[in-house]
Amino acid sequence: METLVLSALIPFAMLVAWFLDERGAGILSVGALGIALALNGIATYEFFLNGATKTYHSAYVVTSNLGEIIGFNADVASILMGFISILIAFLLAIYGLKCNIDGKGKFYAAFGLLTGAGMLFIYSTNLLQFAVSLELMAIAMLVLVELGGAKNDALKAFLVLNVGVLLILGAIVILGSGQALGEMTYKGTAFLLLIFASFMMSSQLPFYSWLPDSTASPVPASAYVHAASIVPLGAYMLFRVIQYMKPNDDYFWVLGGLAVLLIAIMMVYYPLQRDAKRLIAYSTIAQTGVAYITLAYALLGHVEGIQIALYQVVNHAVVKALAFASVGGLALAYGTTDLKLIKGMRRTAPWASIAWFLSFLGLAGVLPLGLFFSKAFTIMSTRHAEGIASWLFPGVVLIDAAIFLVVVLLWFRESFFGEGEPKKEPKVIVAVLIVLIIVGIILPWVSLDVVMKIGFAR
Repeated sequence: METLVLSALIPFAMLVAWFLDERGAGILSVGALGIALALNGIATYEFFLNGATKTYHSAYVVTSNLGEIIGFNADVASILMGFISILIAFLLAIYGLKCNIDGKGKFYAAFGLLTGAGMLFIYSTNLLQFAVSLELMAIAMLVLVELGGAKNDALKAFLVLNVGVLLILGAIVILGSGQALGEMTYKGTAFLLLIFASFMMSSQLPFYSWLPDSTASPVPASAYVHAASIVPLGAYMLFRVIQYMKPNDDYFWVLGGLAVLLIAIMMVYYPLQRDAKRLIAYSTIAQTGVAYITLAYALLGHVEGIQIALYQVVNHAVVKALAFASVGGLALAYGTTDLKLIKGMRRTAPWASIAWFLSFLGLAGVLPLGLFFSKAFTIMSTRHAEGIASWLFPGVVLIDAAIFLVVVLLWFRESFFGEGEPKKEPKVIVAVLIVLIIVGIILPWVSLDVVMKIGFAR
């Protein structure tokens, strides 16, 4: 447990990068995240070596009124999510070395705060720790989006996330000492507040506009927020609450119905986008919506719902990181993310174009990347839901994938081919792209057996 705790705390050392020059900030950050990844990898290996059957729980601060307020929970879900999160953070920190970012020291400091807070969130044992970690992530988000020159959008994201913090605090008031995951009992109002707190984080209805607007932040930051930090952690928090609280189906249609409606709205947005980062953002909202559909299915008492939700989240994490990394490579080559202005990418930036093609098709659920499997399992499992949900849930997932695929293929025809001037792609960026492709192909096969070990807490 000590190794795991240390791996979660080390990213905070990157705050020192605020006072360093570009080179020093990069070396410190990559080194810190490399050490954190190594320690987390050791802890992950030992956990699965011992059979991955136990939950390791350490309580560090316990109060009389709220119970446990600082603790670490190491089980199958947190071990898997934590390793994927720190791995992607490490790769994106390396990627950032070659990105054109004004104020790189500030970037790496905020990125470290975002990473560390996210790790504390993942291993959290209680709602108050969720709230504090989210507040730290909101502060990091404010800094990162402001670095992209979008102060109003930064403030918008910050305020929305803070409403999420307030909703979690409201649930804590209702639950009292039951705010610790291990002590939770179902209270409908608290659960409803936590649904909407999760929606705030994941940019779901009716709060979805903050995420596309926040893509002004540097590419590695946007990639991490979408792939393995704030957005997927919203679904992860609700996954944890459902796993421990075991609520009934009172809010089945609030959760599932809003997720379906949101995905339908995203289908309208896809064809209207010409900026690659905004197109990715709308796909992020929809893909996280798929996870919420499976969590709604879990409210009917199906453990497969929470299993597939986490499977969707971790597969999406790698595919989305690859998508942003590919777009960043194209931005370096063309000086823009406007797909109308990108022609002949296969000649101009061959590695970025391969990554773009694989990742965008992957977001549509096309092999060889993992979203094919998590979407397939979502469709097959939710067919067993009750009533209209038995065809509405799988139908919207399938139609969303088809529409996104058509949009991607149309952009592929316009941007991939044609004459282009070959440009040298930075070796660091190419290496990160290759690693993400390899991980994206292998992960679904490895993580499937892992998520099948997840169950409702006893």
